[in-house]
Amino acid sequence: MKMKKLLFSILLFLSITSTVDGQEMYSYSIDNPSDELLKKSDSGLLSKQQAIFDIASLVFSIGEIHPDMFSVCKQGDFFKMLNDIEEKLPDSLTTLKLYQLIQPLVVKIGDGHTSLFYPLNDAFKKDTPRIPLSFRVMPNNDITVLFSIDDKIPEGARIIKINGVSDSQMFEKMLDYVSGESMAYKMQKVRNGFAAFFFMLYSADSYNIEYLKPGEKESCHITLTPCPNHELFALKKKKQKESTKDEEKEIYSFRIMPKENVAIMDFRSFSDVERMKVFADSMFTTLRNNNITNLIIDITENGGGNSQVGDVLLRYISPKPFSQFGKYLVKVTPTSQALMKEKVNIGWYSGEVRDDEMKVPLSNKERHFKGNVYLLTSSNTFSSASSFAWTFKEFGMGTVVGEETGGMNVCFGDILEYKLPISGLNAFVSYKRFWQYGADEKDIHGTIPDYKVAKHEALSKAISLCTKH
Repeated sequence: MKMKKLLFSILLFLSITSTVDGQEMYSYSIDNPSDELLKKSDSGLLSKQQAIFDIASLVFSIGEIHPDMFSVCKQGDFFKMLNDIEEKLPDSLTTLKLYQLIQPLVVKIGDGHTSLFYPLNDAFKKDTPRIPLSFRVMPNNDITVLFSIDDKIPEGARIIKINGVSDSQMFEKMLDYVSGESMAYKMQKVRNGFAAFFFMLYSADSYNIEYLKPGEKESCHITLTPCPNHELFALKKKKQKESTKDEEKEIYSFRIMPKENVAIMDFRSFSDVERMKVFADSMFTTLRNNNITNLIIDITENGGGNSQVGDVLLRYISPKPFSQFGKYLVKVTPTSQALMKEKVNIGWYSGEVRDDEMKVPLSNKERHFKGNVYLLTSSNTFSSASSFAWTFKEFGMGTVVGEETGGMNVCFGDILEYKLPISGLNAFVSYKRFWQYGADEKDIHGTIPDYKVAKHEALSKAISLCTKH
């Protein structure tokens, strides 16, 4: 794809003036805050002035980096919310509280790649009081208990309410803190981050819990007091050692089911191009040597990475030349340029793939796979994984089974990391916009499966399809 530079002009605001109740209080340079402003209190709390500086710095930086931060949220709505946040700021606050206040503003942008990173290290200290149990949120959104301190609540019990707040009310509130383009993808992120969000939003001096024991219909009630974080962490570590389910898995692996004439590839991350080249060569050699004619690729738990990793695999299975992206748009300002590892000149850049730039499939001699290929997807399939899925279907490489992907066919991506100058909160901001090959700007959606089934049913469905060939 050739890069075409468009004319670009920037009006760079290097100073901010803060006003409260119509009175100017202070002004400062965003790129050069004073030593006094940077100094934190002995308690580690941020002052209101420091919080306002960090918020201004974040909004300024997103505006400088993001190609179109108001494509989803109207500018007026965004700045009204910003003003409301500043009005609610207390005189002092923790880093976690700052995150709690401003992450919903970032989420409003509607870009799954643009978000603040939850400050785990600031939130969870050794003696931080926690609810004395560990949660697991099931695919149907039931909140179940993995374990509790002193086994006060049995494993597998379903949580109905905590301090009068129902599970659905918790989910509704937590959705304000996860970035994403689709509701299904956002709900998956809520499920994954439930414990951290619960701590931030619902920590209390005691917890009145209504729950259902496994197999029972009448609910029980119990009141629990918090336990220190280290105690909960120690029990979790012990439980993990006792279970093989929590063992770390390879980023990609495969296994063969000879009787079914099926190979299953577990593809969990788009990482390490060179490693994928070695892996793919080994896998397809094994498939050929064992006369395996059905391959299932599972990307249901794949959140993305480097799309070039996907190109390596796609060359083995595509029946024709392909491209993951049809066109792109890139914005580079002095702010984004300063955050780049590999510098690009300031400007707007666009590109559209030409026929001679398409990726060429491997030859038969190079072990191109001629069998049937099935791709398993879910709402958790995002970023480069969703691009992979779109390309797989667009170029007729096989059959897609599962759920619509969480990543869209037109989306923002390629992130730059920006650290807020005083709180140290990390922000990730897109600086590119991508159109997957053949995508229609007027019809934005994820990859639609050929067979729509729940994520946990996708593998068995694919295996049953294999046996029909």
